[in-house]
Amino acid sequence: MSDKYDDGYIKVCPICGRSNLFYEMGAYIGMIYHCKNCNYIGPLIVEANKEMIKELKKQYDESIELQESIESETA
Repeated sequence: MSDKYDDGYIKVCPICGRSNLFYEMGAYIGMIYHCKNCNYIGPLIVEANKEMIKELKKQYDESIELQESIESETA
């Protein structure tokens, strides 16, 4: 569902910044999106430009690395 706009903005996941979004459901209550990358499910998406996408991806990757290091220390 990569809706790219003429102004350079694209719909991406608010958690990981990837555009691998699909409609989970939608009707009277509104759209619910599912990110196939991080498994986010929710009504919010971000319309981001390249810089915003890069920052979202960076923050997500850093949080995954931190989570993995914490898990390895407690194992």
